[in-house]
Amino acid sequence: MTFDRSGATTQPALLGQVIHLAWPVVIEQLLLHLVGLSDTLITGRLLAVDQLAAVTVASYLMWFVASIQVVSSAGATALVARRVGAGRRQDAIEVSHQALLLACGVGLALLGVGLALAPRAVRWMNLDGSAAREAVDYLRVTLMAVPLLAIQTTSIACLRGAGDTKTGLAIMAVVNSLNIALSWAAAVGALGLPRMGLRGVALGTAVAESLGGCLVIAALAAGRGGLAFRLRWFRPRLPILRDLMRIGLPAFGEGLTNAGCQLWFLGLINRLGPTATAAHGVAIRCEAIAFLTVTAFSVAASTLTGLYLGAGQPESARRAALVSWRLGTGVITFLALLILAGAEPLFQLFLGDGQPGVAPLGIPVLRLVALALPALATLTVLGGALRGAGDTRSPWLIVTLGYLLVRIPLTYLLAVERPPLGLPGGLLGAWIAMFADLHVRALLTALWFRAGRWQRLVF
Repeated sequence: MTFDRSGATTQPALLGQVIHLAWPVVIEQLLLHLVGLSDTLITGRLLAVDQLAAVTVASYLMWFVASIQVVSSAGATALVARRVGAGRRQDAIEVSHQALLLACGVGLALLGVGLALAPRAVRWMNLDGSAAREAVDYLRVTLMAVPLLAIQTTSIACLRGAGDTKTGLAIMAVVNSLNIALSWAAAVGALGLPRMGLRGVALGTAVAESLGGCLVIAALAAGRGGLAFRLRWFRPRLPILRDLMRIGLPAFGEGLTNAGCQLWFLGLINRLGPTATAAHGVAIRCEAIAFLTVTAFSVAASTLTGLYLGAGQPESARRAALVSWRLGTGVITFLALLILAGAEPLFQLFLGDGQPGVAPLGIPVLRLVALALPALATLTVLGGALRGAGDTRSPWLIVTLGYLLVRIPLTYLLAVERPPLGLPGGLLGAWIAMFADLHVRALLTALWFRAGRWQRLVF
């Protein structure tokens, strides 16, 4: 995207910019979702219920690992966008190199710690028996790709900050296509590969993500997004690293809190048994298509906020964020209606004959969460705008309040066989707690965005 600093920010112009940035990310996120769908389809239709529970828990733990990588990617988007918006392209290139340097350190640290703690982390999730062993094996394979995954995530964040969302789409199209093909082949023993079951699913993911890290380095070396990649520029620059950490550490705190509380939440659900865990995992996969789609509008809001603040146009930054929010809310509301209407066939798509009892638990919670999707759009898109401005502290505070004061206490109260006052219990009770949490956080995010303090931050 060619960014115009002249101030031409009419409503049609802003709409065009949002769509230009969002549509590649929508496709990229849909491709990413296909990977999760493929993994769940393999385990749900070809493998046992314990393996489906293992994938659910391992996916949450890998999401926890991925959330830590935001320490380098969050600051990369905000700082690159600010410098591109101000017309300081060389400074943006310097920021991208420091962000990648930070990503390498984070990725290697995550690999070492993850391998050491994988068995203990699975036990913390209240998973045992064969499901626990399968989850640990899955984690050990996928963790091997984490350093290159950190590079991939941070590089794409830099490109998005520069207004280039198409390169990320091209790379993720290759990565996700390879992921699906390899996972299926290695799981069932096709294309000359041995039948590896769940380990094959993990191997497909690890190989594909590693390739993605290599491809994105090649894209930067070719100068995509107006950026560049030169080994001689990989020397620590403390002022830039300080700014990256200033934005990235609160984002890391938010990601850690979000992922940690999600794992806490899942641990409470796991107490209900493997059938409830499996139903929860499939419902999350079904709902994720809406969340991943609206993420594209969060990326647009984040990029445009940073670009316009860098150009000294805070009012245009606010209007761009609101346009992104309106579009994102409209799209996710449409998807919510589709989920409500087709909850049963959508859920059954993931289940084979050996999964009795999963659908009756999962279909009601899927219908419930469809009603919360507009609130999810608000906290996702406006939260993206705040992060694009470099305000990562307030989203962290809001996440903490939502989980610790709403979701977790309500889950303890409701996710039992006989909750008080005749309220719904079990898995449905846990998702009622999630429903309440999403609405509280959406309201707090909207109020903080409206206050406008994020428009006055300086980096």
